[in-house]
Amino acid sequence: MSKSQKRASAINVPPGLGADVHRVRTARKISQTAFATATGYTQSYVSQVETGRILPSMKFMEACDRVFGTGDLFVRQLRRVVDGEYPAWFAPHMDAEREARTIRDFSTTFIVGMLQTEPYARAVLRQGRTSVSQRDLDAKTTSRLRRRETLEKPDAPRVSVVLHEACLRVQVGSPRVMAGQLDYIVQEMRRRPRLTVQVLPYSEAEVAISTPFAILELPNNAPRVYVEGPQTGRMYDTEAAAADAVEVFDRLRACALSPDTSVAYIKSVKEDHERSEVGQVQLQRRTGRQLRRVGAGSRARLWRRSGA
Repeated sequence: MSKSQKRASAINVPPGLGADVHRVRTARKISQTAFATATGYTQSYVSQVETGRILPSMKFMEACDRVFGTGDLFVRQLRRVVDGEYPAWFAPHMDAEREARTIRDFSTTFIVGMLQTEPYARAVLRQGRTSVSQRDLDAKTTSRLRRRETLEKPDAPRVSVVLHEACLRVQVGSPRVMAGQLDYIVQEMRRRPRLTVQVLPYSEAEVAISTPFAILELPNNAPRVYVEGPQTGRMYDTEAAAADAVEVFDRLRACALSPDTSVAYIKSVKEDHERSEVGQVQLQRRTGRQLRRVGAGSRARLWRRSGA
């Protein structure tokens, strides 16, 4: 079974998706047989899609858009189904992220989705959701990891990320999960020349803002700004909003550690988590109880002075 088939099998088929195909096909007065021929699929496959028995493939939805002349309407619908962990208000940001030439992101507590490991993403998605099923959790985790594909494209955008130090220190999952996550960021920085990650240390908290945001520059469009809120997120596409966001981001970058120093500091915090993991194991053996610790406090000011 291919990766796409596994991903599809983990997702419940929404009835509206196939119904929309049926609705447009009948409105265009195209028979199911003729439509099957035009798309290159069997009539049985078309019938199963329209009745909601199977999740259509991306190629089928591309064929729907081609035959119907609907641009990329059906492709976008399928993407939003596959990216099922994301609410409707987040869909425009996902679409923009896929098309962006440059991405600038400031994360305040959780590491940006496109840089998350599977254990980290799974732990974030599980937080506060005691009733989530394993099937849904698997599907949501798979969907989130697909955001990493943005960095893997041949024409990958230039990505600049500023991580508040809290992103490194807040324990998500376990110390082992955090150590693996921070190691992954370091490896990605080495592998991808178009990716830059900088750490904004606690010592520069006065320039930080409490709201995570992203600036995306799209081909032939003004930059868009996505701002995350406690309950929802919002996309801004005015020049004034973009200019303000760029000014804030430039100030954050200027106050952050340099990329090389950030790598060294991320490694240091990773070692803190590894020591915490060892300490927890030892304490559990002595007490027979599970304990939780957060890594050591900030040492960024000393790093900046020593130039480590």
